[in-house]
Amino acid sequence: MNLHQKIQHLAQNKSLLRSLKPKTIASIFVASALLYTLPARALTSYLGINNGTGYNTDPEYVDRSIQHTKDLNLEVARMGMDGVGGFTEGAGFNWSARDAAIDRYLNAGLKIHLVLSARMHVNRDGNYDQWKANFRYFVRNVMMRYKGKISYYIIDNEPDLDYGNGKMSAQECVDMTRIAYETAKEIDSNIKIESPPVMGIESGLLDEMLDAGIAEVSDYIGLHAYGGQISEHRLGHPWRVLESRGIRKPLAISESGSINEYCNGSEFETEDCRRRWFAYFGQQLKRFGYDHALLFDLDGHDSWAVAPDFNPTKTYQQIKDLRLNEALSNADFESDNNVETGWIPFDSNDVWILEGASPYVSFVRNDNGGAHGGNGYVKLNNGNASPDTPVRVRRIVGQLPKGQKVKIGAWVYVNGKASATLKALGYDYRNGDAEISATSTKKNGWEYLEIEVPISRYWTVIELGTSGTGNSGDYVKWDDVSID
Repeated sequence: MNLHQKIQHLAQNKSLLRSLKPKTIASIFVASALLYTLPARALTSYLGINNGTGYNTDPEYVDRSIQHTKDLNLEVARMGMDGVGGFTEGAGFNWSARDAAIDRYLNAGLKIHLVLSARMHVNRDGNYDQWKANFRYFVRNVMMRYKGKISYYIIDNEPDLDYGNGKMSAQECVDMTRIAYETAKEIDSNIKIESPPVMGIESGLLDEMLDAGIAEVSDYIGLHAYGGQISEHRLGHPWRVLESRGIRKPLAISESGSINEYCNGSEFETEDCRRRWFAYFGQQLKRFGYDHALLFDLDGHDSWAVAPDFNPTKTYQQIKDLRLNEALSNADFESDNNVETGWIPFDSNDVWILEGASPYVSFVRNDNGGAHGGNGYVKLNNGNASPDTPVRVRRIVGQLPKGQKVKIGAWVYVNGKASATLKALGYDYRNGDAEISATSTKKNGWEYLEIEVPISRYWTVIELGTSGTGNSGDYVKWDDVSID
């Protein structure tokens, strides 16, 4: 099977892998909203990462987790409210270890997104009303204790999987989320609630929860996305599910990742493949307008860790070097292009993730006669691709004015039967499937295309594309991209 099929299989069997190492599934994650004021940071707080401080509150372990989180340029930690007691209505709490861990994060300048589990943190009483009362008691005590310190809560984790205490129905998810939502708004109107994140990007439980009213009692819709689930036709699925119901809510991904075993080749080749998966994922998040995402995981002792036992891998370094909020650069293709941080090929197959290059994309330099201006351009060899196969390059453009419109322009040269299209993607954080485009009409000569794009956050993704023709010699050239 190809990479996407393999990692789809991975996602479907992730619960089995987790059951073998239960601590790796503890509810510890990292997330946040984008901080536009820190463009120099590689990631700012747009991404986060799992670590183990939900179940492991040892001070040395917590400090090492914080050190690596900050080294990765992350600014928010997601933590499970484990080990504090309060399992039943009226029961006592033991806050000391959790207080110390939280204070360490806050003192280090990190924010916390906290998981409140209706299955793991309270007694799932056979009497449904009592189960709800247990959870209401737990939620209220936690939110009151950390009022002014923690303002983002995630309700449970993968309710469509059974971790030894049963799955949760859509109505149970809505009821428990409603408890947290109403309690939060009563205690602190600044608190935000993420709905129970489903196990996969296409989980049917999400549809059921939406029909049962989950959007009415949450500020963010929670999801998980692994491996092949980040492909073009899949990562946009939740937006289409919301649209079909007339719902517009920002989306958040609470877990996401890949492992070496689902790539081909030697140990070094598979690590490079995994590393590129994270670069691709960063682009896809912005392309589909996701509010934020959490990577899986930091320090575990199995295949998921990017720093097993706190020893950084190549994937760790890739995450550290992701540039998801940079202003437009190399718009004229005069400089060498780094396909992991600049213009990335998207050609609807696995070749780029597996090999780091696309057979359909060439970044040409030192061709004064072939460029629109200067000596460089990007060439899309659509004649080498099967008919109607998308051939395109994309890059994130950050540091844009929130709430304003920008004009994006580019010069294109079409040789052969296909046309070419300039697109803007990911600019609407309440409709990540939206796009604005302009398509070429001229053959064998340079043509200027321009689109006007409303920016709802701080970024858009520019796509320079065409379609395969299967006719040898056909190509499209793009050059001199601009944004005003």
